[in-house]
Amino acid sequence: MSYAADDLDDGLDYAVEEDHVVVEEAEDGDVVESDDNHLENEETDKKRPLEEDKKDDDGEGKTLSKRQKKLAKSSLHQKKLERMEYERSQKKNLPKSSVDQIVEYLATLIREKNPDLSALELDELYFKKQDFLSTERYEKERSLSNFQDFINTFSKAPRAIILSLSNLRVADVYRSVNGHQNAVKLFSKNKFKDDLTRVEDLLGSSSKDAKGNNNNNNNNNKKNNKNNKKGKGAAAADKGKPQDIKYFISTPTRLLKLIENTELFFQGKEKLDIFIDASYLDPKNNTIFTADDFAVLCKVLKEFRKKKSSVKILLF
Repeated sequence: MSYAADDLDDGLDYAVEEDHVVVEEAEDGDVVESDDNHLENEETDKKRPLEEDKKDDDGEGKTLSKRQKKLAKSSLHQKKLERMEYERSQKKNLPKSSVDQIVEYLATLIREKNPDLSALELDELYFKKQDFLSTERYEKERSLSNFQDFINTFSKAPRAIILSLSNLRVADVYRSVNGHQNAVKLFSKNKFKDDLTRVEDLLGSSSKDAKGNNNNNNNNNKKNNKNNKKGKGAAAADKGKPQDIKYFISTPTRLLKLIENTELFFQGKEKLDIFIDASYLDPKNNTIFTADDFAVLCKVLKEFRKKKSSVKILLF
């Protein structure tokens, strides 16, 4: 009995076809598996050289990176040096600027130091153009060797205050103006009570002399008695007396403490010049304006402008 292939209901095709299908399935499976393995192998093969290339590239990259970092660091360092030199030059040359530029520069510093203050509060801290005397026309180098010449060029007042950044700078300025003859150093190397006593002796004597004008006869008698005792030695003894002192050289901090304890600096109607040693830069490239005592300096200057008539501020 023969059956047609279509009559078979066993769910199977011809054996040949079944084999073919199985083979095909097997082949497909193998192909797929083979393809998968092959792809994986290819991917592995591809990955390996890529990874090796990457390693090689990374190796080269690291070498280049070090070089690039070195170059970048060198470039940044150079830019930093250039910026520092520019800022240094700007600070050092500020005294040569116009009064308008000086006032604007100080206003910028005041705003930076007081970010929380209102515009009205800041306005009270700002300086005005009339507070300063321009020194633009001074063409010589602003060095210690020219300090005395600078003062002689601009100062017309009988006495002057010189404000410097540090104790060491105070001592240097003192020597540059022949301070042993006509100046006193007021700084933290001295005991405060000694500085206060010195100021009272120097400035207090002026007011005492003014009051003593009503008693000329008594003064003349005292002078005659001194002359009788000292004779020719009187002229030598006069050297270094209060009337010979012209310069009070100080730091902002010490001067603030002094004016908080005596009003003698503000007495009298004579002119007073305040020289700010502004062109000097310390080892950290700070000036007296960019140092930590800037707020103290501003307070001192404001106090003098407020309490003393005929005060002018000059930048050296």
